[in-house]
Amino acid sequence: MKKCELLVPAGGEKQFIAAVENGADAIYVGGRSFNARINAGNFDNNELTRAVDFAHKRGVKVYVTMNTLIADEEMDEALQYVLFLYEIGVDALIVQDAGLGAVVRENLPGFPLHLSTQASVYDLRGVKMAGHLGYERVVLARELSLNEIEEICQNTEIEIEVFVHGALCICYSGQCQMSRHFGGRSGNRGQCAQPCRLPYKSFDEDGRLMKTFQYPLSPKDLCLLDHIGELVEAGVASLKIEGRMKSPEYVAIVTSIYRKYLDRYYEKGSDTVTAEDREALEQIFNRGGFTEGYFYENPGRELMAGEIPKHRGIKIGKVVKMVQGSSLIDVKLYHKLSIGDGIEIQGKNVTGNVVTYYKELKSGLTRIGDLKGHVEHGDPLYKISSKEQLSAARRTFENKTFEEGKYLRRTPVDMAFFCDDEGFARLTLHSALCDEEFTVKEGPFEKDGEHIVETGRVEKALRKTGNTPFVVGKLQIQDDIDRKMQISSINNMRRRALEQLEQALVLRRSGGNFPGYLMSEEGHDNTLEFYFYDWDSFSNYVMPDDLKALDVDKVAVIPLVEYERHYTEIPQAKMVLPYITNITKGKEDQFIEDHFDAICEHYKDRGIYIGNLGWLQAFLEAKVPVYGDYGLNVCNAFSRGLYRSLRLRHCIDSLETLDDGLGAFPLMISEYEPQGLRLIDRKKERIKIVRRDFSSQVILTLEEKSVDVEQIKRMISEGKRIIRIYC
Repeated sequence: MKKCELLVPAGGEKQFIAAVENGADAIYVGGRSFNARINAGNFDNNELTRAVDFAHKRGVKVYVTMNTLIADEEMDEALQYVLFLYEIGVDALIVQDAGLGAVVRENLPGFPLHLSTQASVYDLRGVKMAGHLGYERVVLARELSLNEIEEICQNTEIEIEVFVHGALCICYSGQCQMSRHFGGRSGNRGQCAQPCRLPYKSFDEDGRLMKTFQYPLSPKDLCLLDHIGELVEAGVASLKIEGRMKSPEYVAIVTSIYRKYLDRYYEKGSDTVTAEDREALEQIFNRGGFTEGYFYENPGRELMAGEIPKHRGIKIGKVVKMVQGSSLIDVKLYHKLSIGDGIEIQGKNVTGNVVTYYKELKSGLTRIGDLKGHVEHGDPLYKISSKEQLSAARRTFENKTFEEGKYLRRTPVDMAFFCDDEGFARLTLHSALCDEEFTVKEGPFEKDGEHIVETGRVEKALRKTGNTPFVVGKLQIQDDIDRKMQISSINNMRRRALEQLEQALVLRRSGGNFPGYLMSEEGHDNTLEFYFYDWDSFSNYVMPDDLKALDVDKVAVIPLVEYERHYTEIPQAKMVLPYITNITKGKEDQFIEDHFDAICEHYKDRGIYIGNLGWLQAFLEAKVPVYGDYGLNVCNAFSRGLYRSLRLRHCIDSLETLDDGLGAFPLMISEYEPQGLRLIDRKKERIKIVRRDFSSQVILTLEEKSVDVEQIKRMISEGKRIIRIYC
């Protein structure tokens, strides 16, 4: 049975070495463009080539993220980059953009594709559709429970990857527009500004300010260390740690701890996590503790960090008093503190520093400093960083590069050394990483009965692997070699054999090519769509006169569940299309499953808008006309061409292509339900929380956004075929 993989992030060379040295089975990285963490250090082409070679010599796989949406004008550059990755031996490509994935699959069938969590796959139907599209692995949405993960794993041959540690998005990945709208930096384009980590005021339906979290959209970090065994037994292929923006120390510590417990599971079954290891994870980074997310059930408010959106550290004591006329304070400690540790006092005012003064007092208190700012008696004291912890982590990666260093992780090789009857010395070498055996020979050497080469000297010479990536495991040496042989000859044979193995482990591919493409656009009449979140917004909508005056077809788009409930109330003169929400997990899924045959019959001519891969597969198989909704994130002609080949009538462009002026378009869809009816940020932007009785998710939308009719006229004149207003 294939063992579950530990997959670790690396945003730069030090993080990469830390990941390898602390036990990663595979590492995911980004280049300088086309990845969802564009602000990480990332790797240029030379660095990435060296990183891949470094990893492969140690049996570690490298996956490269190209998990952003790609515009038409960027596709040539993106494909050339894919070709470079293919040629240097990258083990897999992590993709969000459906068009990019389709072109790679068609032209580089030997290049494994993994579907990013940015593709919002959350059920078995979606996984099977991903397999149909050529993906070998799917990174599931973070919102799934253990039971849901297990059901998927047990019913597909597609590899399943699951996040086990690190930051959580409050929105389903790939469906968020908050950063793009409020900061002009899109998460789907690798530039998320994390507006979910900012403060918001919450208001109820009567407009009253609510007493709730200051940071109502900021979740704690995920930690599933206690559940490694359950995930392995469920059939998960890869356990993924989040954090390409994190420090090399973070990578070292988190990787080593997850490596420890994954190994222990295979050695003796699941093991109880020690208090020391749990504390080590909290010390390196936590946002007010950890969460298990949706692993067993919806955790509600327990998911959220609430008051602190950044690293909180570990509570180690409290302030007793300030020492008058100095920058020192007396504190009561109930946890170890040392000079060089980082501290923060989180009272009314947050202040902190590195400890430069430490003295234990006879009173049982401890005097520490120096600290600027006012603190008060009883204020909690947190240790933000541990000098001892960071120093230990650094020892695993400091003074090491991809080419030089005293490496902890080396690849075992087995050797056999003997001399044949003709006087030739032969060294045969084998590694589990490579199917081949490598044999080198030297000689012939003269027979010399008086000078037998001692086995111990031969062994010492063969085991001298120095700074190579290798260490000798099993070693067989012929007894009593009666040949006139210098140790230098044995050293030379060892070097040559190891060089051959090293070259074999450095994977290079050739023969890739992307021919030029001419993608034709869809052609149909101009249509103005009005997208409604629920029945009330549809039934109460009054179209402004300036929109009525536009000489285009007008279509209402309403939830399929509402269409089914209110079918007899819909004016027959109105053109109305139903849609299935981009995320349907829970109530909406249940409704569609319970009424699937009837739905197929009702809409066999009219068709349905669908924005997720799972229901897309189901309705295409049922031969119901399908329109691609914005959740599919279509950003280029290649994606449109792919979905057209699957028989979709047409596709709405991704929200990434929208400008302001098209109404209250969706910002987020989330399993978590913030309190209140609306949120208001520091710039007075108003966000509406849309709850629908047929859905288990909430949608956050812009509130009361005007429609720019002049912009719509411009879009029509520029040839935009379908223009959607969100109501």
